[in-house]
Amino acid sequence: MPDAVIPPLSFAPEFSVVARRFNCLPARQRWLFFGILAGFSLTVAATVAAFGAWPVLPYSGLELAAISVAFWYVERRAGDWERLTIAADRVIVERAWGGRSEKREFNRYWLQVDLAPRARTRAGARLGLRCRGEALVFGETLADDERVRIASELRKRLAAR
Repeated sequence: MPDAVIPPLSFAPEFSVVARRFNCLPARQRWLFFGILAGFSLTVAATVAAFGAWPVLPYSGLELAAISVAFWYVERRAGDWERLTIAADRVIVERAWGGRSEKREFNRYWLQVDLAPRARTRAGARLGLRCRGEALVFGETLADDERVRIASELRKRLAAR
């Protein structure tokens, strides 16, 4: 799966912000790292098994299965992105999340921006958008200070109607 490919806008926005996951390695390098890790693990397990400790092999297989699941999850989420755009009287939120795409439009004049604290288990604030009983969370992949900065910028832009 390719890393985050975000389609271009077909209009000139007044304000636009993109949130996506930080991928320090491209997909090819991630899987190369996995291959090196798997090769090293199997080499050590085979060497130890050659000296008579054969029960190491099933545990090495379980370890590789767990690491495979972790790498698969990272790869599946690597292309996730969100884009919030203000254009004329519309606020458009587009996202590709977990292999699914969605696009929602809100009326700029009725949109409310909420910056609410998260549940006790997680630190930081959650950036929510509400309009006519419909709610949406934006910027889950952003750092807390970026979420606060975007919320204040959105409030300024929406107040300058």
